[in-house]
Amino acid sequence: MKKTLIVAVTLTLLVAGCSQAHDVSNNENKVTELRESDMDKSAKQSWQQVTVKYLNFEGGFYGLVSSKGEKLLPMNLAKEYQLEGTQLKVKGQLIKDMMTIQQWGEPFKINDVELIKLGNKQDKNTGAKY
Repeated sequence: MKKTLIVAVTLTLLVAGCSQAHDVSNNENKVTELRESDMDKSAKQSWQQVTVKYLNFEGGFYGLVSSKGEKLLPMNLAKEYQLEGTQLKVKGQLIKDMMTIQQWGEPFKINDVELIKLGNKQDKNTGAKY
């Protein structure tokens, strides 16, 4: 009786283990399909209006805030546009699978830019205020 029970449990575990491996391969195909669809979306670029914002943490950096409130972390913002309050029209794409030390916004590669209004030059190092 014990041998029959042990054999039945062993066979059940083997069958369950085999069916799980099949499900994992199906999930891998779904992940690949999702990544390809993300690439298609990033390939479709459109103009969006953004405002340049200087953020004084993690060493200080410039970010872009879109008119929809999206936070974009530009990887290649030209020096002449690195002024607080500068308004731009940018065309570019999000950079997937990239980590940054800023922990703010999504990494963004600018492919084309148009100046709407230049911001004001400010002193970035204001120091401690007492």
